[in-house]
Amino acid sequence: MNPITERISRHLLRRIRRLALLDLYQSASNVGLLDMNFPFGEMKQGIAWQVSGPAASALAGDINRARRLVGRGLKRAPTTMNDGFVDLDGREPINRESICSSGRRPLYEVRPKPVDAGSKSVRRKKVQSTTSYSNSPKALDSPTMFGLLREFLPLPNPMQVAIALLIARAVGQSVADLSALREVLMRRNPVILLKIPVTGFETQFGVMLEEALLFPFYAELNDIIGDRPLSGRFGEARPEMRQRKVVTGSGRNVADLTQQNLKRRLGKAILGDAAPLVIADETSAPARQEVTAAADIILESKGIDRELIADLLDVCLGIPTSESLASMKGMALDLSRLGLDDLALAVRPGRTAVTVLNLLATLAEAVDNDQNENDDNMTRKGRSSHPLSASRAKPKANPIDMILPDVEPSTKADADKPKSASSGAAGEAASSTHHVRSLRVETLAGYGEARQWALDLKGDLPLWREGMLGWDEMSTKLLLSGPPGTGKTTYAKALCNSLQIPLIVSSVAEWLECGHLGDVLQRMAAVFKAAREAAPCILFIDEIDTIGSRVHGREKAHDDYWTSLITKLLELLDGALKSEGVIVVAATNLPQKIDPALVRSGRLEKHVVIPPPDAEALAGILAHHLGTDLAAVLSSAPDHRALPMEPSPMADVNPRTVAEASTYPDPSPKKGRAHV
Repeated sequence: MNPITERISRHLLRRIRRLALLDLYQSASNVGLLDMNFPFGEMKQGIAWQVSGPAASALAGDINRARRLVGRGLKRAPTTMNDGFVDLDGREPINRESICSSGRRPLYEVRPKPVDAGSKSVRRKKVQSTTSYSNSPKALDSPTMFGLLREFLPLPNPMQVAIALLIARAVGQSVADLSALREVLMRRNPVILLKIPVTGFETQFGVMLEEALLFPFYAELNDIIGDRPLSGRFGEARPEMRQRKVVTGSGRNVADLTQQNLKRRLGKAILGDAAPLVIADETSAPARQEVTAAADIILESKGIDRELIADLLDVCLGIPTSESLASMKGMALDLSRLGLDDLALAVRPGRTAVTVLNLLATLAEAVDNDQNENDDNMTRKGRSSHPLSASRAKPKANPIDMILPDVEPSTKADADKPKSASSGAAGEAASSTHHVRSLRVETLAGYGEARQWALDLKGDLPLWREGMLGWDEMSTKLLLSGPPGTGKTTYAKALCNSLQIPLIVSSVAEWLECGHLGDVLQRMAAVFKAAREAAPCILFIDEIDTIGSRVHGREKAHDDYWTSLITKLLELLDGALKSEGVIVVAATNLPQKIDPALVRSGRLEKHVVIPPPDAEALAGILAHHLGTDLAAVLSSAPDHRALPMEPSPMADVNPRTVAEASTYPDPSPKKGRAHV
């Protein structure tokens, strides 16, 4: 093994064992075996453990009795390598020493089998000397308690061990001197690319970052594109511990970004707060050129192979590497197809090398068959005897509609285009009509504060594009409420044209259409992901009151369902980093039904109520829809003096207001919908 690889492996495996010990001590504290103290005043600063007074008295005397009581309290048996389980192939377990047959030190400390106090064997005497067990009736001391607890330390997690070995191999193959890696990690914003093509690597890597198994601190993960954390968790892994921010990216998600969007997000992370940026890529495709250009160091290795499996069995089951490699010589193994989940299924306590390898071969073959079956299903295009198979094969409907802004009416290209004599007058008329009918916020009537909010945003957007204004310094989230027909959707279309950015239209009703919680959450995330990829853009969410409130209005039996939906929406809306470039406009007829957390700062913080139109707004609306026909309509109106009993509908409207409103454009050729 490469010396650098071996050194990194030992370091990462020690961190795995350390976390397992901390969790074990926490379990012992929960059942009263240990007392937990905070010498620096709070848990985040550090924890000190010692045997509790009641446990010290109750466990005094016979060490075997103490061991049984500890196991009963922890609800587990002492853990050893191959500790008496009969293997699947019928072979008896083998007791192995802590030194492999190759003479190399084991990567992970092998815990010996618990021994009796009266044993006279040399090996058992050594174990007794390390734990200092005593049969004296005096109270059990803390070192003896810790020795007892370590007998119940669980076997290493094969997925965590595989990640540690893969990362160590990547470091050993990519770095000639550890001082170079240390220099990169000490920078203010280091950028690290980990390219390891193993299924499940990205998610498990994120979990280990959160659990302080890779870095010497617990990590708070922030996704580079504002998606869910790399670990896939919705909440913090260990909120009670001190955490440091780590910006992460998924190779699968980054591959879907446009070039401009990816560059902007990489630049934002590199020039932002002091935090490392780690891109974990489990895909087999080459890394994006933008990512490799930004990376300070690229750690790359191949996937799972025979050497890694041999080391894994050595660490997790105590099987010497030489035995595992010898067992693999006559086997046809394609380990490159395996993922981390396959290792978790096969590497189990009490199994021999032959059993584990046969299971891995079976799982690899199943992956191959599954891939072929998927290819056949795609070829058959969903034709199957099962009545539900056709509907399952169909792709899910995409609840996303995108509207592009109207082109500015007067452009240099139009000005330079030659006009024929026959089409000159008609072309000018068409151009004039298009200009009059263009729907923009500047020409809307009856929107009050919402109109000024849009105008302010129009002035801020160019400054943000030039980097002169941060997204968190802008007001980019708006809640519109009012009776039906007051023009909330029309406002979103007008904002799209005024800002000249795309409009993505969705609604809570479309999210809830599929019904199942997992599918609903997936649809919600897909809408926001599409908005981030199209940024800058406007995301319009209609009927947002349908998602309800956690405070009232739902049946108690379904609280968990609706709470999950609201929590996910809060996560998607929260923070400038997650929603940068996305202007969110939500509409509702019933604002009182919205959860209070949705209208707090950083979410839908600006709330504008749109009332029914007054006389001045009605004049603007009529002028807006009549367009160039307004003058003809006014001229054809009967004289109100001649018809005193039938006054004109516009008799009370200020003529000057109507004249000024005649320049208001018409929103679209679509008719029949009132606009305010």
